[in-house]
Amino acid sequence: MSQASNASFNSPFQQLHGRIVVSCQADAGDPLDNLDTLTRIATSVLRGGAGGLRAEGVTSIAAFRSLTQLPIIGIIKTYDHNGDVYITPNFRSAKAISDAGADIIALDCTARRLTSPEPWTELVPRIHAELNRPVLADIASLEDALAAQRAGADAVATTLYGYTAETAGIRTPSWPLLQSLVAHLTIPVLLEGHITNPPDALHALALGAISVVVGSAITRPESITNRFVEAMRQKDLQFSSGQAVNAV
Repeated sequence: MSQASNASFNSPFQQLHGRIVVSCQADAGDPLDNLDTLTRIATSVLRGGAGGLRAEGVTSIAAFRSLTQLPIIGIIKTYDHNGDVYITPNFRSAKAISDAGADIIALDCTARRLTSPEPWTELVPRIHAELNRPVLADIASLEDALAAQRAGADAVATTLYGYTAETAGIRTPSWPLLQSLVAHLTIPVLLEGHITNPPDALHALALGAISVVVGSAITRPESITNRFVEAMRQKDLQFSSGQAVNAV
């Protein structure tokens, strides 16, 4: 079932058009990994004008649902024996987050998941049929996105660019990837990942993304502080280098 074939699947993405979605999550061991803390963060970003939320886990999704009727993109993260993360890998997890109140179910729709016990190509139509929820395909490449569109995904997001074997370690947005997605797909495209400032978010919208998902740049003081610290460290290094040259 394609997005265009069901107006109810269109609705959450129409609400997100031109808006910022804030991902309110924290890794295990992070000082912010606490339901009350994350709920307070979600409350704060909603007051700041966020157009929607992205949330991980049943408890967070249920808590956020009590705060807002704006769209919530829901996921459940699992990890394999190598520590690689997978997003909503089976129908059980999709149903759990749907029941908790997620409006949109996000799935890992990369090529690496095609051989899993419940490949996403089977999950997409099942989520449509049994849960009546739209599916957001988290992808890392144009090939992933085209495959997701063929399977009936309702939108794609660049969430996994930088987290697959082919893109590992990249921590900046791929503007060429975004342009290719917009040019080749007929379903909405969301830019997610590695956005650190408003000009980048505006650039993504100008290139054709319907929405931008921002996480760490808004919600994680540790990451925000580290950017400032690293910038000042680099400035100190440049100053020290200049001093040394002048001394010679």
